[in-house]
Amino acid sequence: MKKVVIKPFNVVDNTPLPEMSVDQIPTDGDPLEIDRELYYVCENINKQQSDSLIIGVIPLVVKNPAKVLNIENYIQCLSIAHRKVQFKNARGICDIENCDEMIIM
Repeated sequence: MKKVVIKPFNVVDNTPLPEMSVDQIPTDGDPLEIDRELYYVCENINKQQSDSLIIGVIPLVVKNPAKVLNIENYIQCLSIAHRKVQFKNARGICDIENCDEMIIM
């Protein structure tokens, strides 16, 4: 399987993040671990640049949220990622109160 090179950037503060190689192109809401921090692919930001894709991501943790210029966009992107979260226990999918694990799909 051919690897795809992506160049993520943080859409909250427009900073570039380290380039990475992935098996498949991540879709909106998919989690990416970058420099030991969790980010989520943000919607409608896929741009082709030479042999790699530029992917907009949002961090799970936002430091100094008052300085986020478009907090509504951040929250909308985060809600897309939230839809991909499942809670499970030995009997299968469950509510957060009685589960053993959380899976981000």
